[in-house]
Amino acid sequence: MSTNRASAPHVGLSVPDLDQAISWYTDVLGFRLLAGPLEISEDGTALGDVGMEIYGAGYQRWRFAHLATDDNFGLELFQFDSPKTVARENNFEYWFGGFNHLGLTVPDLDQKLSAIVAAGGKARTPVFVVNPEQNHRIVYAEDPWGSVLELCSHSYVAMWGSAQSAARSGAV
Repeated sequence: MSTNRASAPHVGLSVPDLDQAISWYTDVLGFRLLAGPLEISEDGTALGDVGMEIYGAGYQRWRFAHLATDDNFGLELFQFDSPKTVARENNFEYWFGGFNHLGLTVPDLDQKLSAIVAAGGKARTPVFVVNPEQNHRIVYAEDPWGSVLELCSHSYVAMWGSAQSAARSGAV
């Protein structure tokens, strides 16, 4: 195996209410709680010092939890005290560099979108069919705190692994 390859074991997401977010991601999207809530303070302990190196002096305290999907993709949820975590007013500034959404494969896209909306999230777009021949569908949604989610009907590799050759043939 090449040592030049990376895997994507988890992504971190800041939320204004950790306990509510844990419940929402476990109840609505089916994540399971691995660890937490845990707490790190700016208190001179080894982990407190790690926090200062990552976030800088003045973070005071943060709480976090580790969740995972059935296929072991991790979601690390954070709630910071200082500065206090707040939801962004403009939460989809896609023109700025950095991450702009979390993509998830779901077994029933329409049911999951309905569950998201019923649990305080929202649909950002209608459902799009991106490959009619394979019935590959996507929709953009938001969690209750404004984090953008892309729900996909099929796995990422199934949807996009042959897209380049399909584009050349005019199928996409």
